[in-house]
Amino acid sequence: MLSDSPDLSNKTLFGIQNDGVRYTWAAYNLFILISSLFGDSIIIISSLKYNSIKLHKFIVVIIRHIAVCDLIVSLVTVFPRTVSLLADGWVFGETLKYFAAYGIYYFNGAGLLLICAMTSSKLFIMKYPLRSRFLSPHKGQIICGVLWTVSLCIVITPFCIDRHDIVFDHRTYDCRIMFSAPIYKWLKPLLIGLFTLLPNILVIVTTILLLMIARGFAQQSKESLKWQGVITTILVAAVYCLSILPYTIYSFIGYSGAGFADDPHSFFRTHYNRIVKSFIFLNTISNFYIYAMTVASFREFLKSRLQILYSWKPEFMSS
Repeated sequence: MLSDSPDLSNKTLFGIQNDGVRYTWAAYNLFILISSLFGDSIIIISSLKYNSIKLHKFIVVIIRHIAVCDLIVSLVTVFPRTVSLLADGWVFGETLKYFAAYGIYYFNGAGLLLICAMTSSKLFIMKYPLRSRFLSPHKGQIICGVLWTVSLCIVITPFCIDRHDIVFDHRTYDCRIMFSAPIYKWLKPLLIGLFTLLPNILVIVTTILLLMIARGFAQQSKESLKWQGVITTILVAAVYCLSILPYTIYSFIGYSGAGFADDPHSFFRTHYNRIVKSFIFLNTISNFYIYAMTVASFREFLKSRLQILYSWKPEFMSS
């Protein structure tokens, strides 16, 4: 079984010794950060100000909250990780170390619950179109607010048990909760089951049901505005599931008791851990491209803005 020991802060054992490799990882995280700041900001502003995402209003509210969550994840997690990779260590002080450590779990947990709400609500809208009329934007805000609040349980629990139980992990160059108290022998699996396993299962099940319903109505309905919502939801869920699949494999192997899982010199313990936890962040930048491909109104909005930028070019060049 994976053992979380304080030696994760050991730079010699777990740090990246080659500067070129470390700068490459920093460049990757910088790409994630810039892409998220750009894409998620456009999603939020354009949907609020220009109504650029013309889907079900309830779904659009959830889309905004997902974009906000992804944006915060990039600022709270990806930005400090990028700086830490460049500086080869934590440079933000002790106070921000706590915020970064607890923020990773809170915002990632909230993002999962929001995606779960997106797939579940879309399934309800497809299966019960008449009953779904009560799903107003106001109710969407309330449900998203509840999910943000519920996600606090993920971080309140370890904070109350031992708020100082954090460490700077040189494998991923970010801060994390260690869960080292004896109570976590049964409490950690419970938290994982409630806030990770069950929501992931619900995302997978609702996505499969959406595919089945879409297949059933494929020859009966050709209204693009309705179908683009289904495709958008399915793609968001599919990309999320693919982004966490490598980490799921890592966790499964670790908890299976494999001997190499605890070996600090093994590829699995250090390098694979670094790769799978970085792969998860692809989910924070993918939604912008998904909406651009599947939502016609959002695509037209982007085209119109690009045309405006292109029209400014001759005047800018001539000046």
